[in-house]
Amino acid sequence: MMRIAIVDDDTVFAENVEKQVRCFYAAKGEPVSIWRGCGRDLLNLSGTQQDYDLYFFDVVMPEPDGLKLAEKVRAFDPKARIVLLTSYDRFALQGIRLGVYYYILKDNYMEELLPLLERVFRETLAGREEAYFISTEVSGYKISIHQILYLTKDKKYTVFHCLDGKTYRERDSLENISGRLPGDLFVAANRGIIVNMRHILSLEKLDLTMRDGSVLPVSRYEKANVLNRLTRYWREK
Repeated sequence: MMRIAIVDDDTVFAENVEKQVRCFYAAKGEPVSIWRGCGRDLLNLSGTQQDYDLYFFDVVMPEPDGLKLAEKVRAFDPKARIVLLTSYDRFALQGIRLGVYYYILKDNYMEELLPLLERVFRETLAGREEAYFISTEVSGYKISIHQILYLTKDKKYTVFHCLDGKTYRERDSLENISGRLPGDLFVAANRGIIVNMRHILSLEKLDLTMRDGSVLPVSRYEKANVLNRLTRYWREK
């Protein structure tokens, strides 16, 4: 869950920012927790389980102002993403010196806010270590989702082909396993192969070239879907 704090003495503006943030994450299907209040209350929560992934601070407000608040938050959370919201661009240099993540002028915050949230969302996804777990009667394996190149079926088994050259087998159908993988990352090349779009280098005619050099066949039936999904994935990335 994404955890966000908003500190701004302009209640109406803070409510509008919160509304936009909630709408953004709702559209992504991602849970979000938003705390909104004053700087002093935020500092009372500092260093606890209430630390946040993203902070929005107004600059000009009663003590502590946004710059002092950013400095204090940075002291206990060096990796904090701090975004300054202000009507004045003269504070930009101070913000840069404090290492803030971004600086938004309130006059056109709607133009800046959504691209910023998209950037944070992508960084958050990239930082997650998603994994797939294989359990057999005698052993268990944890495979990083991003290490999986493609999957093939072999009778009653599904075979995982990974970037490091290793393969893993799970006694389950390719269809069942595909349902447990991220739907926005994997696509069926044909009835017997599912590929990780992250590792596709090209699609030419009915051939998919993968990052490890392997060439996988795409069925005529699936080609249009693969091309559409792959084009959308590359554009988003």
